[in-house]
Amino acid sequence: MHNKLITDLLDLPDLVATELIKTEEYLVFIADYKNDHVKCPICGKKADKVHDRRPQDIQDVPLRDKKVTIKLVKKRYSCGHCGKRAIPKKIKSISRYSRKTERFKMHLLKQTDSRDYSRVAKEHGLSYTSIQNSVHSKLDTLIEEAQLATLDEVEAISIDEFAIKKKHKYAVALTDPINGKLIDILSSRKKKDLIEYFNTWPEELREQIKYFSMDMWSPYKAVAETVFPNAQIVVDKFHLVTAINNALDKLRIQEQDKQTAANRKKFYKSRLTLLMAGEDLDDDSHQRLIEIFKLSPALEKAWELKEEFRDLLQIPDIKESIEALNHWYEKVSQAKLNLFYKAKRTVKNWEENIINYFRTRITNGFAEGLNNKIKLIKRIGYGVPKVENLKRRVFLSLLSI
Repeated sequence: MHNKLITDLLDLPDLVATELIKTEEYLVFIADYKNDHVKCPICGKKADKVHDRRPQDIQDVPLRDKKVTIKLVKKRYSCGHCGKRAIPKKIKSISRYSRKTERFKMHLLKQTDSRDYSRVAKEHGLSYTSIQNSVHSKLDTLIEEAQLATLDEVEAISIDEFAIKKKHKYAVALTDPINGKLIDILSSRKKKDLIEYFNTWPEELREQIKYFSMDMWSPYKAVAETVFPNAQIVVDKFHLVTAINNALDKLRIQEQDKQTAANRKKFYKSRLTLLMAGEDLDDDSHQRLIEIFKLSPALEKAWELKEEFRDLLQIPDIKESIEALNHWYEKVSQAKLNLFYKAKRTVKNWEENIINYFRTRITNGFAEGLNNKIKLIKRIGYGVPKVENLKRRVFLSLLSI
């Protein structure tokens, strides 16, 4: 007979406890199956004849500052009706072949959210490999569930790369920009690899994608046109602003080189101020810009073009946005700045997809925020630059567990 008080203390739905042994370090539960039979997978009838037994120690969540072990005799059954043998017993709280309860795996997973595996392993008297295997198996299951839930309702995809090793290796973050969810992290941004990945998605899923948000990189556009036949390709506004800012900063460097040594310092110190949004400038920043604009009227024109471009991206009406964009083209032509001619040409080449932004207002904003989180995780460490480990860490930081 099982002990109800000990069984309640154990609190696992498919097990009953017959005894509790206390030591200085451990609580040891002697347990058995709540239902000592299985359903035969062949004939569907009750199989309750034990085929074989195998004692096993299962680790569980610590209780009252003591480690917990469950001593369980795992059984396989034989069916007296059809003769099927060695039928395993499935337990929800303990997966097959595991020596840890599912809730203990979740406990370890939560502990490794902000700490390295070695420290958690030492606290629980486990090996690094044991912690790694338990956490990865539990987390991979949670990630798969999260991905399925996200893909079930996704209509838009945002794609954005980030550096694994600066200027050497890049990975790609796929997100849902409408619902603000991570879809996946991929180890390659190559066109061939991305097409191969997306082709593993069911056709109906690829057809339900209405929008594809990206930076101005042609291979991404080719991927979208190949695998998402119904998607509008949207150029992300943050990357547009970055392109204009790059033109402005290159002009600053050119103008800086023309100055005296004392004035070159002024230009260099103003590099970040020039790139700030106009509405965010304080009095000191305005004064700093006025000083360098007196020395370089060309830089003042470029700054005004940068601000005008930022403003047109905020206009809510599509028709007005297009009119403002055409007006900006004219202003660039009048300014006669070579670097902004190049920026204008880039914008013109992607105009159709920029107008799609005016229509949809979809951006890579969530992906940009995710990139900051990725940078933090990389800085702390956690076993990167392996992309799979990084993917696990990023999902762990986003999952509600």
